[in-house]
Order: sequence, then structure tokens, then C-alpha cells
Amino acid sequence: MRQRIITGIIFTVLVLLFFLPAYFWPVTAVIMSGIIGVFACIEMFKALKHGGYQPSAFLLIIGIALTVIVVIAGLAFELKVENTMALYLIVVCMYCVSCGIALPLARPYDEKSFLNGMFTGGMIFYISFPLFCLDLAMLFLPHGWFYMIIGLFAPWATDTFAYFTGVAIGKHKIVPHISPKKTWEGCIGGAVFCALAVLIYSCVVIYKLENIQMGIVPYGIIMFLLGILISIMSQLGDWFCSVIKRRTGIKDFGNIFPGHGGMLDRFDSAFFTIPTALLLAIIANNFL
Repeated sequence: MRQRIITGIIFTVLVLLFFLPAYFWPVTAVIMSGIIGVFACIEMFKALKHGGYQPSAFLLIIGIALTVIVVIAGLAFELKVENTMALYLIVVCMYCVSCGIALPLARPYDEKSFLNGMFTGGMIFYISFPLFCLDLAMLFLPHGWFYMIIGLFAPWATDTFAYFTGVAIGKHKIVPHISPKKTWEGCIGGAVFCALAVLIYSCVVIYKLENIQMGIVPYGIIMFLLGILISIMSQLGDWFCSVIKRRTGIKDFGNIFPGHGGMLDRFDSAFFTIPTALLLAIIANNFL
């Protein structure tokens, strides 16, 4: 426990060292996303190999490169957030799907080449999409930094309150075959307290920052519901990686954070909450 606490503090400091300066220099957040992406790709690739799969490193590198090209193109042509997102979905998502046929063509005698190709495409999308959303918010939205606070720290709020709620009143297991210690009480407690944190933060910071025309009460209700959604996505992200670890026979994705595992062990929930936070930003900028 002591090792986990120390590593958790060090990890938080490292994230803040990149993220706080990003308020003035968004490129530091882009650098952070690049570092996360590199480690995440290596860890996921090793996990799949350990599970008996043979993903393609070559196709993986091309997929990540395409994501970087889309971001650069969006900046070069001064595209809007929506247009840059559409470009990513057309280019990168189509590429991810095409991996399912590209690998069988390259490995005609591999009976699992189609499955390995789809795993490669899925890995590219799983890792590139949330980090693309982070870069998109930081580089293309005037107040994207404030929304990414929600995306990066909602998992921490959810995990913290889910843990204490589960310890205090948790009795009913929710997914024992995936995460034996998770309970319905902890899940609900984490979601409610995370939603309250999002509600307070949004009403105190974002409401005035974005000059929202909607009344504070209906705005608060919407933010509370979106906070519930973000917390649910956080927990789904955790379970998603838990399933992968169980299916590939590993305990952690890595050991760069003693007591916490690898990069994916730390950002599994954030990979689901960052896109949700970007959705919140798009809703606030276009509909509220």
C-alpha cells in the first residue's frame, strides 16, 4: 500500500508537470499524449503477443502515423473541430477496418491472420482515438484545457469514491468474473460523487468561462447527467482493460509504475473519459 501511494503521488506530479503548462503551451499536452501513446502501443502489443495473437507492428505504426497526419492537416488547413474529427473517422477508422483484410493478404498461410488484423485495427483505434481527442481539445478549442481537466481527473474521482463507498457499504458484486472486488454500491457511489464534482466544477468554472446562456439550474442538471455518463465510461474503460488482461493471461500491462502497473493500467479509464469530455465541450460550444 505504501508503494502504491508513493507511486500514485509521483504519477500525479508527472501528469501535472505536462498538463499545467499546457494551459499556456498546448504543445506540452501533445507531447504528453505522444509519450502515453508510445508506451500504450508497446504494452498492448506485448499483451496480445502474450495471449497468443500476432498483431502487425508495421500496420500499427502506419495507423498511429495517420493519426498524427490528420492532426497536422487540421492545423495546417485551420479546420474546425468537427471537420478534423470527421477527417479522422474517415481516414483512420477506414484504415483500422482495412487491417482485417491487409494482414490476410500479407500472411496468406496464417489461419488467424484476419483475427490478428482486426486486433491490430482495434488496437490502433483504442489507443489513437482518445489521444487524438486530447490533442483536438487542446489545439482546436479555445477552452479545451478546462474540459480535459474533467477527462483526465474524472477517473480519479470515480475510483476514489467508488473505493470508499464499496468499502463502507459494498455487498453486491457487479462483475466478479472481470473485477472481483467491484460492487454495485461502489459503482453507483463513484458515479454519483463524480457527477457532483463535474456539476460543481462546470457551474463554477465552465458556466462563466463559456458564457452559457442557459439558466444555471437546467445547466447544472445537464452537467450532472453528463457527469454520470463520464463516470460510467470511466468504469467501462477499467473493465475493458481488465477483460483484455484476463484473456491474455497477464496481471498488469507493465511495471513502469511500481504498484500500479504500466501506462495502460493508469490510463485505461481516461481512454474512455477523454472522448466523453470532448463531447461535453462540443455540446457546450454548440447547443448550450
